[in-house]
Amino acid sequence: MSKVTYLLGAGASRGERAVDDRGKKYFLRGLPVLSEMESAIDSLMPKDAMGHIQISKAIAEEYGVKDEHQLAYLFRLLLQLKEMCASYPTIDTLARQLYVTKGSYMTGYKNAFNYEDLKYVLTLALLMLQSHQQRDLRYDGFIASVIKDNKQLPPMTILSWNYDAQFELAYSGYSSDRYISHVWQELNVLNKTYPTGFDVKKSFAMVKLNGTAFFKDITHPVLIQGENVGGLRDCFFGEAVPKNKYQYGTEYANARGALFTTLSYAWEPSKDGLFQQQIMKRIYDTETLIVIGYSFPYVNSDMDSFILQNMPGLRNVYIQDPNYEEVKERIETMIPNKPIKVKFEKRSNQQFFIPKEF
Repeated sequence: MSKVTYLLGAGASRGERAVDDRGKKYFLRGLPVLSEMESAIDSLMPKDAMGHIQISKAIAEEYGVKDEHQLAYLFRLLLQLKEMCASYPTIDTLARQLYVTKGSYMTGYKNAFNYEDLKYVLTLALLMLQSHQQRDLRYDGFIASVIKDNKQLPPMTILSWNYDAQFELAYSGYSSDRYISHVWQELNVLNKTYPTGFDVKKSFAMVKLNGTAFFKDITHPVLIQGENVGGLRDCFFGEAVPKNKYQYGTEYANARGALFTTLSYAWEPSKDGLFQQQIMKRIYDTETLIVIGYSFPYVNSDMDSFILQNMPGLRNVYIQDPNYEEVKERIETMIPNKPIKVKFEKRSNQQFFIPKEF
């Protein structure tokens, strides 16, 4: 349905970094890539004057958290997530292991985290980081550059492996209603884990290949609280951190109650079976592919191969990633033999690349 397709990875939401006077890197904008998750969690739990780790006072004040049990519950979850991040190359590596083995990870607190538990606490951390950190402004610059005076976005498809809400946050300033469900309708979002009213025939579409790191209450058909994009904090606080249940270990699932994350990894099948069919219809006439901040990891190779093999008219690939040669090589192994040779081009500009095809 569009000749231009973007494929976004974690690097597209990376934002900016700075170094303090002690030489320690800290986050100015955007979200951590997977290798930075451990240090990102540290940013949510700074040390006080006595050297004791605590939940950031700014976070506590921002969310109106006064209950010591609530803070203790959240604090322990973040510490355990940090431990898991430190124990594996990336947190996704552990997620894959738990999914395949149907097992659990025993933390130093003697608490067992299964696959759903891990996705739950990762969603908590991502929502906290997005609420606490300024968003990656490259999304704002990109939208401002391509949007028309009538608020129409150009004909294209954005495929995003990111389960964050950075694009939605940037676009929400243009929306007449900042609730996430309305923003998704305006952006014509196809979300793997949540119905959005997606229309495959519209000129613009955004596909969330891994779903979105929000919460839903299975007793209600809508996302819990926080549907307002301007208030991501509401998406995780409230019942997401149970007020009267502080169970750990084997009782952890009971503490989650009816809450489930709408984050979904590549290896999880879509529930309706139509997800890949809709993607194929969107990308089949793609001639230009722009890859931003995505390394084509092997855990995503099945879906990545499906995507590339369903672009028979692909002619130009622009790669905006510091590992250009590796990304190019990965793409070449997935592209089927074609009579027309695909042209590759490296882009190193800071802002998101906009092709001449626009």
